[in-house]
Amino acid sequence: MRPETLALDLVDAVRQQAVNASVSTPAVRGADWRMATVATIAADGTVTTSDGIPVRRMETYVSPIVGDLIYITQSGAGDWLAWGRSSTGGVAIGETVPARKPISTSRASTTTLAADPHLTVTASPGTYKLDAFLMYDADAAADLKLGWIAPAGTTGAWWPGAADSGMAGLAASPRWGAVTDVGTTTLPLGAIGAGTIVAARPVGTVVITTAGTFALAWAQQASSATPTVLRGQSTLEMRRIA
Repeated sequence: MRPETLALDLVDAVRQQAVNASVSTPAVRGADWRMATVATIAADGTVTTSDGIPVRRMETYVSPIVGDLIYITQSGAGDWLAWGRSSTGGVAIGETVPARKPISTSRASTTTLAADPHLTVTASPGTYKLDAFLMYDADAAADLKLGWIAPAGTTGAWWPGAADSGMAGLAASPRWGAVTDVGTTTLPLGAIGAGTIVAARPVGTVVITTAGTFALAWAQQASSATPTVLRGQSTLEMRRIA
């Protein structure tokens, strides 16, 4: 073999060796990112991936769970950082699913609970903080019956945050009793007459095991030809916390 040919082969070999080294050396390769699965969770703000990489969580990556599919990125110095979990197509932890009532709805001569046409959300399995703001008015004898329509298997607890059904004026005492189920028990909320708007602030915790529709449901507590009206600008929010 001619000396110049041997020299060229040696140069090519060295060049290829440098390329191979750069592929596995962060300091040479520079920053990188990929997906990984969480295997363990530490109390110091890190997780370890299924292939053994310790990764520092960003503050926005809350409530990590073993099995999370996450996005991780690597610095040129080789340090790893977890941006957060990838979407599963459902509601992410920390995400709020809102609903707003654009117009009022009236219901008369009925005590049959039905979903509100606007205060309805689609929820994936998880634990949610429930927070609603309702404005309504009704015949003092009819009041408002309040409950929820939820996917099968839903559990939780809630409080209506409203006056008792015996209220006679705007300074009436609130109802302090809470309900330890969601989707079964209803509560009567007080009213003091058609056209006099009062408010309710239902709050609670909802545990959904099957994806589906979650809705505020309501009717008259006592049947009356005078409509019970759930007013526009009422809202419902479901914030996933686990």
